[in-house]
Amino acid sequence: MLAKLCGVDLRRHVFADGAVAQTSVARLNGILIRQGEDFHLLADSASAEYLWDCLVDAMAEFGGSVAGVNHLLAA
Repeated sequence: MLAKLCGVDLRRHVFADGAVAQTSVARLNGILIRQGEDFHLLADSASAEYLWDCLVDAMAEFGGSVAGVNHLLAA
């Protein structure tokens, strides 16, 4: 899904655990950090609503959905 939004090769053998990349994400400046199977995405808070809409749209295209805070608290 992230490959749709940014040009960084995020495959594990290229973008290893702990890797950090400053790149364009959905046409915004952003920082991606890999932590195991998870990614942290940092971006300007002024663009949060736009970026969220882009992420939800990309998830939907690949059959994903928003998990919600209750799912995160249960983990």
